[in-house]
Amino acid sequence: MRLTKSLAALSFLAALALPGLAIGQTEPANLPDRSEVEAGEPYVAETHRDWQVRCIRSESDDIPDRCEMFQLLEEENGNPVAEFRISVALFEQDDTVASATILTPLDTLLSPGLQLQIDDNPPATVPYAFCRPIGCFVQLALSESDIAEFQNGADTAVRLFALLRDENGQMGGAPVPTSASLRGFTAAYEALEARMVEIRDFIAAQEAEGAAEGDEGAAEDGDGAAEEATE
Repeated sequence: MRLTKSLAALSFLAALALPGLAIGQTEPANLPDRSEVEAGEPYVAETHRDWQVRCIRSESDDIPDRCEMFQLLEEENGNPVAEFRISVALFEQDDTVASATILTPLDTLLSPGLQLQIDDNPPATVPYAFCRPIGCFVQLALSESDIAEFQNGADTAVRLFALLRDENGQMGGAPVPTSASLRGFTAAYEALEARMVEIRDFIAAQEAEGAAEGDEGAAEDGDGAAEEATE
């Protein structure tokens, strides 16, 4: 069910939607915990086997931190080649309950798209959505059935293509296979869902408070108008 977005909650909703949670490839793979960071900085809240729950510390301890699941993907020589993130939807829309974002380097060949395959399931090719100075992004809307596939799987093969120029100056791509481990996915996702419940409750409380203040203001205006009418 969608919550009505009152003015009391708009500022928090805007902060929640900021793309700054995409940490980018200039950020260290190992982050500190919450007590060691300032407001607006990322930290690792929980680790569930091969997945981290990463959050951005809010300006106040009264405001829930916004979080996502994170895994750094490496190629066969141990070099990082992609970041895999999962976010729970704030408000369910259609069948979408979560979203996945995969960030690859800027020197990625975009035309073949990104190939994903969970265990022995048929592979899927996903187009890149856009590129920014920190890299190129693939974004996926996830349904309950998609989440179940991740939860029941062991690994997700990920294949991207590095942009190369041959000796004749022709551009092409070299496949870069990697994989995302799904060990710990279920625990990390459940932890992320629990944190999103806190955010929804916070927004509902802000909306209720704003509505109550509006009712009080309307009542005061009505009393004032009544007093003027009797004078």
